[in-house]
Amino acid sequence: FKAEVEVQNACLRRWCGTSSLVEASLDIRSILDWGYYRERLSSAIQKIVTIPAAMQLVTNPVPRVAHPDWLVKQVRERL
Repeated sequence: FKAEVEVQNACLRRWCGTSSLVEASLDIRSILDWGYYRERLSSAIQKIVTIPAAMQLVTNPVPRVAHPDWLVKQVRERL
């Protein structure tokens, strides 16, 4: 945010649908569900990078994103 603190707080309260947020917890980074976004990013990386690599029998180019179980089974069957 590049707005004044009062404007940021008002927007976050309206977005969250509550007026019970205290000033200390009004940081957007503390409100976001990071697990959800990490899962979404991992899913996109799987679709774009790791699944096509596995189908071509290439080692996982992004080791932090694990292959889904069905893909591991399919790759084993192809070998």
